[in-house]
Amino acid sequence: MTINVPENVNQYRLRVIEKTKAWFSGSTLLDSGCGDGWDAYLRKKYFKKITATDIETNPNWKNLSLPGLVFKKADSEKLKFKNKSFDTVIEKDMLHHASNPEDALKEMVRVAKRRVIVIEANRYNPLFYINLTLLNNHQHFTQKRFSGIMASAGVPYEIKRFSARVCWINNPAVIKAFDKAEDMLETFPLYAPIIEYNLGVITLKK
Repeated sequence: MTINVPENVNQYRLRVIEKTKAWFSGSTLLDSGCGDGWDAYLRKKYFKKITATDIETNPNWKNLSLPGLVFKKADSEKLKFKNKSFDTVIEKDMLHHASNPEDALKEMVRVAKRRVIVIEANRYNPLFYINLTLLNNHQHFTQKRFSGIMASAGVPYEIKRFSARVCWINNPAVIKAFDKAEDMLETFPLYAPIIEYNLGVITLKK
């Protein structure tokens, strides 16, 4: 368990990493729009150096100390990094908060050397729509809108999808069964339009 994080929440974060780590490339990572920083902290095992940024400083950053992990305040739509500064650039659920998600994605592409990874919740997943869109005003993208944003970067991309959410019961056996159920959902074509996450991958250099 990550310190002070419930196991069901931690397992959800680890699942997202497991579903996306195949596209990690190189030794340096920019996490654009890192929020509380936990995802960057968990990804550190895969990279020599991680720079994690968000538009506002998060008080949790001071609790996440690892060699090679640096947190900075930065605007994802106007990153103050040179071109090709990072091997991999990633975001998770940041673009739908950006005033101009296309600009934020273009900045990610600009500062990336090898790979850009975009992870965004599907607006029409029923649970996400009720809990996050209706009740908490998270304006998640439809799959069509997500594809349009990926295309706006003007470089070749691929789109994948995966299932991941926090298990509602914090019990190891239940969490394990929950993960297996999510794996099954990923195999059902009829579930694809409402699956939890859209994953966009831009490969600039292998």
